[in-house]
Amino acid sequence: MAKRILLAEDDEDNRDLVSFVMKRSQMDIELLIAENGKEAVDLATREIPDLILMDMQMPVMDGYQATLAIKGDGTTSHIPIIAFTAQAKPEDKARTLQVGCVEHYSKPMDPEELLNVIRKYLQS
Repeated sequence: MAKRILLAEDDEDNRDLVSFVMKRSQMDIELLIAENGKEAVDLATREIPDLILMDMQMPVMDGYQATLAIKGDGTTSHIPIIAFTAQAKPEDKARTLQVGCVEHYSKPMDPEELLNVIRKYLQS
């Protein structure tokens, strides 16, 4: 059975790149895509993915607010969220972990490294 990953990312190039990497990985993954934090919260609530890759800087609702909303809802609070962001300072990492992300992954992405992080959370 396919694992469902929700990618919350407002940049089309990043969405396309992650989609390409997922297809090429030969992992059994269904990729759900949200273009802003509000869409991410709505999709997470409706589809209950196995994992979320959350950009932290998005329009409408940013990734911090979206993560807090997802973690604050009993039906979605168990879903691991990986911060998927260009913000790489120690204080950025601390903030993503503080709002409930299980990991902070800094862009630009290395495809194999990203897949290893994803595998780590899909095995549990």
